[in-house]
Amino acid sequence: MRARRAAAVVAFALLSGSAAAQNAVERVAIKGAQDMIVVPKDWNGGLFIYAHGYTADKRLLAPFPADPSKVPLLLLPGLASVPPGYAAAVTTFRSVGWYVKDAVKDIENLRRYFVKKHGKPKHTYIWGHSGGGMVTEAVIEYFPGTYEGAAPMCGTGAGAWRNFNAALDLRLAYETVCRDVPAARFACRVCSDGKSRCLADAHCPAGQTCGDAEAPAAPEDGLGPECTAFLLDHPETFTESPTSLGGDFVTPPLTACFGDLNPGGTPSAEQAARKDLFLRATQLRESFLATDMFFATIGMAEVVHRRTHGHHPWGNIDVDYASPLLTPAEQTALNAGIPRIAADADAVRYMRRFYEPRGRTRSKVITVHALDDGLVLPENEDKYREAFEAAGTSDRLVQLFTPTGGHCIFLAAWTPALQALTAWVEEGQKPSTASVSPTCGNCLTDQTPGPWGLRVVERRAKGAPVRTLVCSAEPGDCPAGATCIEAQHHCR
Repeated sequence: MRARRAAAVVAFALLSGSAAAQNAVERVAIKGAQDMIVVPKDWNGGLFIYAHGYTADKRLLAPFPADPSKVPLLLLPGLASVPPGYAAAVTTFRSVGWYVKDAVKDIENLRRYFVKKHGKPKHTYIWGHSGGGMVTEAVIEYFPGTYEGAAPMCGTGAGAWRNFNAALDLRLAYETVCRDVPAARFACRVCSDGKSRCLADAHCPAGQTCGDAEAPAAPEDGLGPECTAFLLDHPETFTESPTSLGGDFVTPPLTACFGDLNPGGTPSAEQAARKDLFLRATQLRESFLATDMFFATIGMAEVVHRRTHGHHPWGNIDVDYASPLLTPAEQTALNAGIPRIAADADAVRYMRRFYEPRGRTRSKVITVHALDDGLVLPENEDKYREAFEAAGTSDRLVQLFTPTGGHCIFLAAWTPALQALTAWVEEGQKPSTASVSPTCGNCLTDQTPGPWGLRVVERRAKGAPVRTLVCSAEPGDCPAGATCIEAQHHCR
């Protein structure tokens, strides 16, 4: 959070006062997306387009404010961290939630508008954080020759399908561990009219009160359709921030099962035991518990009810839950008790299209990821690397890691990584940890994340043929019964 406040200060300096007299600032709406362009007076002819991170908060879709101090924090990196001399362009996208399909269109619309208004840039770059990292990865493959450089940071490089399979695993482990705690169910309440959803009386129509909880939806749905619609219309009831708890909706069920999540909280012996089992089973960082469970509820529900027509892109048939932190007896009990869900092929194909990286791009790519990221696991970078290996484009990928920074809060590395990208594209200086780290106060590390298979294993599903799964002979890289053909980096 301190890093984001620092970015806000820089952005305010760029877009206000004397700086505003030097910068050309334009706000425009294109096909439902709100956009902002900043061209510096000393423009060097280069352009950085920014893809913001995931949000389910529809308040982000408002036009950019005239007061630069009120630009939403989620959009500020795209304005505050671009190297000096380069133009910056940022878009809200036209939708929130799992916006990848819309985002690809909105970024291309913004780029074309910029070219029409300002001419073709000498060099065009794209970068983004978190979900915006995935959008960056998608754009450079859908338009493989358009961007000379790209910087997906803390991105879901393993792809949407794998990351939401992991969210399903979290949700099902939670349901298994907390099944004997009625108050631990994720569900909305029902107003006295018998149909409106609520969390408090103020959410109900005039004269109505907020009553008992609705019947919980199947966990693979995330939530029921009515509850999903209510929550997405009331973003003040949840938070997606990895630095705070999950809001009025997510926190109460977690508290019922695991006890007070605040530092210094005193759970009961039963609550402490349940939390310990859950954390060992999932290998989840406790500080990310609420944020990860947001995606295992509201995040999943938004996909099911607004993107895939009620079908499930995730499943866990034949998955062996074998966390090394569990005893053999605990592993047996978890595998026996956890629900089994079959994925729907059409939904799997949708999530692989929006998006699963394949490494097929002519862009030069620098990724940055923190090793202590508990939301988008740093092992995502393993799968992203494997995609480039399978495509034969490994020479176009450089992966950098910070030892700390959690989910995307490694501000010191943002601009230096972008500067390293421009030097690679424009001067042919391919970066490395050794060359970039001194420029960011030695913020990088040579340590790399462990194998993806230690936490998330590949799985069989209709819509994801085994031969399409990339691998490098790491544990869990291929589903049970399949092997990795290392020369091709594909499962067989």
